[in-house]
Amino acid sequence: MSKIVNIFYISQRILVLVLAILVFLFSANVSILQYGDEVVYRKASLEQVWGVPPALSSNPEHPPFAKYLIGLWGFSPLLAGCGTIVAVWLLARRLGLDERLVALSLATDLVFARYSMFATLEVYVALFSVLAVTAYLYRRPWLSGVLWGLAFASKFNALFPFLGFIGYLALRNRRSVLPVLVGLVLAFVATHAVDVANGVFLHHLNSYMWLVLFHGGKNPLMGWTTLFFGAPWYVYYTKFLYNGTEVVTSISRPGEYLVMERRLQISVAPWMGHVAWRTALFEGIYMLLKNGVSLVPLVSMASLLVASSGWFYWYFVVAVPFIHLLTRKIYVALQLLFMLLLILGSLQIYTFSILLS
Repeated sequence: MSKIVNIFYISQRILVLVLAILVFLFSANVSILQYGDEVVYRKASLEQVWGVPPALSSNPEHPPFAKYLIGLWGFSPLLAGCGTIVAVWLLARRLGLDERLVALSLATDLVFARYSMFATLEVYVALFSVLAVTAYLYRRPWLSGVLWGLAFASKFNALFPFLGFIGYLALRNRRSVLPVLVGLVLAFVATHAVDVANGVFLHHLNSYMWLVLFHGGKNPLMGWTTLFFGAPWYVYYTKFLYNGTEVVTSISRPGEYLVMERRLQISVAPWMGHVAWRTALFEGIYMLLKNGVSLVPLVSMASLLVASSGWFYWYFVVAVPFIHLLTRKIYVALQLLFMLLLILGSLQIYTFSILLS
């Protein structure tokens, strides 16, 4: 009798996991979000697969590993999205959370689901980051480090969940810090084998430094408005003169802007992404106050720092699997309601414009 009960128990959970994947595939087609960088990544991925060193490809500022996967199979981002659903299910189960709720919560995340349809690098970061944390919980620190290396070799915004993870190790399990870091470095360098073989690895590192400087010049507040309000707020120029004219004739002719009017663009879309986005910071603080230092709130809250990179929705894909570790039933129910209203055409991004000068 106990065997029958166990079989039913396991079958029920696997059935919910399959349901979550189906919901994820449905969610990917609900939102109409677009992704302009896909052309860039697909072009570079084909170049890499054809043998061009990543450092000399058309997209040297981002690491190569995810682009290799995209070049090998165009639908691999969607497979990575499905894999992340499975990985977060395993992670939540290992953490003693309700794995069914967490998997379903991630599956109803409109941003995560939608951008898994495109050739995004972030979905691979999400997959390898979740697998890295899971491997650590199964007492495989070396494997965890290798998986973190693959996450970084996909895109550098793996840094944000990694900060929470390595911070936890520094506080609770210092013995694991070294194998994790060594595994990370070895895996990261291994993904650049073609660059190393062609003597252009250092050139590639210079491209990475350019990217760091580029993102360092962004307004860090813009991404936080996306996180909390579902859509970005930003200031734009509605009337200006450029070198005495109203037309920017050429980027090669740098000149001076005379701004005559500024407007603050305020957009609100609380259904965009997931309700869990809006509450993750407060849920993490509550968990820390209740249980003390633990892995879930540290990694989840550190992941939120991706908002400092900018307001683009796809940036948040690296954080959302960890955000959904803090989910609740009411958040999933509200998101399902938002999805229904979106299908019925009752939702839009509400935008307001305020004149500043």
